[in-house]
Amino acid sequence: MQKAIFIFIIAIVLWIITFPKLIYFQDNSQDIKSTLEMAVSDSAFPGGVLIAGNKDKILINETVGFHTYSKEKITKMNDIFDLASVTKVISTTSATMKLYESGLLNLDDKVVKYIPQFAINSKKQTGKRDEVTIKHLLTHTSGLPPFRPFYTMESPLDSIFSTPLDTIPGENYVYSDIGIIILGKIIEKISNLTLAEFVEKNIFQPLKMNSTFYNPPKNKLERIVPTEYSKDEGKFIKGRVHDGNANCLNGIAGHAGLFSSANDLAVFSQMMLNNGTLNDIKIFNEETIKLFTKKANIIEDNSRCLGWDSPEGESSGGLYVSPESYGHTGFTGTSIWIDPTNNLFVILLTNAVHPDRSYKYPKYFEWRQLIHSKAYETLNITKRNWDCKSKKRWKVSIIQWLFYKTIG
Repeated sequence: MQKAIFIFIIAIVLWIITFPKLIYFQDNSQDIKSTLEMAVSDSAFPGGVLIAGNKDKILINETVGFHTYSKEKITKMNDIFDLASVTKVISTTSATMKLYESGLLNLDDKVVKYIPQFAINSKKQTGKRDEVTIKHLLTHTSGLPPFRPFYTMESPLDSIFSTPLDTIPGENYVYSDIGIIILGKIIEKISNLTLAEFVEKNIFQPLKMNSTFYNPPKNKLERIVPTEYSKDEGKFIKGRVHDGNANCLNGIAGHAGLFSSANDLAVFSQMMLNNGTLNDIKIFNEETIKLFTKKANIIEDNSRCLGWDSPEGESSGGLYVSPESYGHTGFTGTSIWIDPTNNLFVILLTNAVHPDRSYKYPKYFEWRQLIHSKAYETLNITKRNWDCKSKKRWKVSIIQWLFYKTIG
């Protein structure tokens, strides 16, 4: 009997030591600046800017590292970054919201209403394609595939419009650049402006976001952080969009192409937290923001809102971002999360694809989550969102956690 009890106790101890690591290692002795410096030392990215604040003021304002690993140019607060897929929300979703408010676009409108050639693919798919709506594009449930290298094709735009569906619209979630490219073209068709002109006129200029644009002007080049090394060009990409498909569309696309600074994105975030108005400048109605930033529920248990995403799983927004939060990330190393419940936004801009995209995996993703979490901890906002879980690197066993708490 004693032997059985001993074996049972040993088994329990071993289970605790090897217990699935479910507790986030919260080290309040580590400040946000040190966390950013550790990320750079770990080669998660050569440099970056972190800004966080509420609807009224900036609360965290940090820079770290350099433009490149050669350490020739220090990162500054007003540096301009290639936002990559953050373009989808700051530009394309915002433009859609404006057209929706103006009554020029309905979320249930069919794509073929604006892009007739979208229906032309094959007899087998004609009916399905006719059913794809604006809402499907915004929620990545259109049935379109994630990506195709249109920059290698003779007629990129024709190829985009004729891309075959992989699934029936509304049945599956597949994150698709192609759908948002098409949405950008719909915005241009309705407004009679390029997407760049529309968002400049209706979003960026009213908010005085003077460092936000497609195709950056040459006089801004010194402030632009380079992205990946281009073998074709024999140099690092700087001053033009990193994304190949956006580049072949003259740098202006729904899914990528926008450049911006942390300060400008902070202004945008404050406008959103203030229910669409900032400094007496009204951009959106409060009801429109609520509609576009809540879960769309096209697919059951899916995190997508209209254009935006909501936090779940190993969220880039960290562990304390509230369930009502909305955000997005970009391939180049950018992330933005806006949290109305906690009256907070957190923006991290880096060039994690430098010198090439392999440097991102897995370190950038690990540090991104930790930095967003650390921003909350810095501001003493530590109510866990249990729909979110830590990256494996930041989990500790119960026995490690107890040891830390005992000696800490």
